[in-house]
Amino acid sequence: MDMVNQPGCYTMPQSELVPLQLAAARELLAERREQLPVLDRRAREAGVERIETLDDLIPLLFSHTTFKSYPNAFIRNGQWDRMTRWLGTLTTRSMDNVDLENVADIDDWVSRLWSAGHLVNTTSGTSGKVSFLNRTIGDDQLLRRYLERMCWPDPIVPEQKHHLFFLGPRSGPYLLLVAANHVARMYGRPDSLHYLSDEPLKLVDITRMAEMRLKMAEGSATPSEIAAAEESAKAKAAEMAGRFAVMIDMIGDLRREPMVIIGGWLQMWQIMEGLRSRGVGNGEFHPDTVIQSGGGLKGANLPADYREQLFEFFGDVRTQQGFGMSEMSAGFPMDRDRYYHQVPWIIPFVLDRDGIKPAGPREGVVEGRFAYLDLSNEARWNGLITGDRVKLDFRETRPETRLPGLVVHPEISRYAEIGEEDKIGCAGTIDAYISGEIGA
Repeated sequence: MDMVNQPGCYTMPQSELVPLQLAAARELLAERREQLPVLDRRAREAGVERIETLDDLIPLLFSHTTFKSYPNAFIRNGQWDRMTRWLGTLTTRSMDNVDLENVADIDDWVSRLWSAGHLVNTTSGTSGKVSFLNRTIGDDQLLRRYLERMCWPDPIVPEQKHHLFFLGPRSGPYLLLVAANHVARMYGRPDSLHYLSDEPLKLVDITRMAEMRLKMAEGSATPSEIAAAEESAKAKAAEMAGRFAVMIDMIGDLRREPMVIIGGWLQMWQIMEGLRSRGVGNGEFHPDTVIQSGGGLKGANLPADYREQLFEFFGDVRTQQGFGMSEMSAGFPMDRDRYYHQVPWIIPFVLDRDGIKPAGPREGVVEGRFAYLDLSNEARWNGLITGDRVKLDFRETRPETRLPGLVVHPEISRYAEIGEEDKIGCAGTIDAYISGEIGA
């Protein structure tokens, strides 16, 4: 983790990095087995006693569903003591200091966790439930140090000279919001910080929508429930559209000054279309402007070359893009050729479709299910098997990219979106361990 500010930390060859990762993984596993009975039980039953190679860690990786394995009834019935006990099975920190007296709702519960030093972040809930991922102050400090190298491989200096536009709410426990506020404090002008909404992200709303998506997928939602959800979503969308139009005007007015714009690809496209309709041409933005985007299109119907069109419009600006997820402490930063470079404290794996064994040896280009062990997290064992299908390039040198180091190819998809069953072999086993721990 001390490599975070070293110039060559994202381009180290595997021959140099793997021995360090192996030593760190052995040390971390020994420590976490003592702290987490669930992990220790998994290691004993899988027969993992020694880590000789990185692939020996694969049986100890949890499913991405593990951190949302709580029963929905705990939240629906306001059983915050049971939710806290569930979270305690997955964290290295004692939950005894959390004040659970008269917790009003899920947002109040998370607020109580933060007040007790558990900086829990959540996921978006697109699958029907949100994950709860404990973090420490140390974890948050590492994220800040990582962001000090924004726009790698030509990082900018955090001098608080950029107008900042974040195309989302001002606050909330979602990691993107946490990171955006670090960026605001480090790079943004204190007199020019702009958010799509000053209201905090409410987990009450997210969990309600997540449950509705789940009910609709199962066919158990009533017509009146669907109509009410659609009407609420329509009203919220109209409100946000009005605010977004105002923000687009501000971005246009300030386009010749340095700014940081943080948002999704669809939002960037809408900014481009909005400004073009106002007469703004290609390449009119200040060269120190930073476009920070990522993620998928979330069903948006954009042309295949949408990135090329966007950067033709914005011009020769800076960009911060990466491959990651809310569960990871940091994303793999993108180089100039659109390859994502390994963060040294995160060990990547490529597994078969069921997430049980390697898709191939750790050499050449290997395609399969992405998994990782994040060595940095203090509050939990962050070894996860994801729903992403990727190509990892383990080669020491590659003719098609200028920078060395392990990379993820830009062609990334999700098993659930390409018509394949997103079923992970270890998911039921780990969930059963947790259920046993909490008596659910």
